[in-house]
Amino acid sequence: KGTKDIPFYGHLPDWLAWRPTTLWLWLTDHVSWLAPWLGDPSTLLGTLKISASGPSFYYTLSYSIIILVFGLKRIRRRQTPYVTVQTTSLILIQWLPLFLLPEIILPLVGHNGLFNQGWLKALADEFFPLVTYDHGREYWRAYGLILAWPLFVYNWFTAQPMVGWLIVGFIQTFVIIPLIVWRWGKGAYCGWICSCGALAETLGDQHRHKMPHGSRWNRLNMLGQVILIIALLLMLCRILGWLEVGWAQSLFEQGFRKMPLLNYSWTVDVLLAGILGYGFYFWYSGRMWCRFACPLAALMHIYARFTRFRIFAEKSKCISCNVCTSVCHQGIDVMDFANKGLPMEDPQCVRCSACVQSCPTGVLSFGRYGEDARIILDTLPASRVQRTEAGKRNLL
Repeated sequence: KGTKDIPFYGHLPDWLAWRPTTLWLWLTDHVSWLAPWLGDPSTLLGTLKISASGPSFYYTLSYSIIILVFGLKRIRRRQTPYVTVQTTSLILIQWLPLFLLPEIILPLVGHNGLFNQGWLKALADEFFPLVTYDHGREYWRAYGLILAWPLFVYNWFTAQPMVGWLIVGFIQTFVIIPLIVWRWGKGAYCGWICSCGALAETLGDQHRHKMPHGSRWNRLNMLGQVILIIALLLMLCRILGWLEVGWAQSLFEQGFRKMPLLNYSWTVDVLLAGILGYGFYFWYSGRMWCRFACPLAALMHIYARFTRFRIFAEKSKCISCNVCTSVCHQGIDVMDFANKGLPMEDPQCVRCSACVQSCPTGVLSFGRYGEDARIILDTLPASRVQRTEAGKRNLL
């Protein structure tokens, strides 16, 4: 009494708890012909009414709208095929699997009885367990289809092991992501898929030059490794807890939920990723969370040691203007590689293309090493200078 139970974060006091929206009450009272649809969860309006009764719906909707609006602005501002395709990918992934799927599509399908029998019921029971709140199933777990462990831990840190999610998550984190990092670099996930990266590349696009550089700041890059280690230790305790090892169960409960400094939900999700990460967008670039504290990025730094992806440079074109370094919102000294003619292989790179697109002489190109160390450049143009030069050659 006096609190509201919120998944992930426990109890919130009255002044933070969500109040039922008056929109649906007003519609029911004043637009009577909508009442049958609003009262029936198997209709689109009925499903939407239930989803919109909690704060997560509006947070995710606002997040998606921001990515859409600022994503379209980024496409108009940058005007390269690479940015157009990349930003479109980020927008579609945010709207489809990260908003419409858990908030509307899955609940609507569930309310229409598709998950009531047969193998689909067994599948739904495994991935979206029955509950007594919202739509009657935990459809929010679908975020785990895109947000991999340990960026999203809640399908792993469960009271009883959810075998389906453990299998999907293991393949995702330790098979699929290593393969795409090996082939396309860490930025294949951070710059093309991840919702954190989506906001950084859209809302944070005009602030990327504010990222601090230098050795002192580079030391903070290890914070993500610390969070990764904590996530690994908590996962180990969770597994031992499932095996009924008492001290491990107790340590997990204390570390994950109760201890203020080790509460993963509040410390990592809210404080680091939310307040510090997003709060610093307009002062220290949009990649503060991604660069310094993201545990999945820290894990991908290990994978990136084996990647074939590089940013190749034509030394003869470099005028040492430092534009490439200044616009890197991961704090990489790109010019140090460029004016030496060395392939840039820093694991921090998220393939945002800002350095390639901003270079006034077209020095930089995305690419990879093929067989026998053969250089294979990307076919999707990321440099306006190179694209213009290619167009002139075609005309000649």
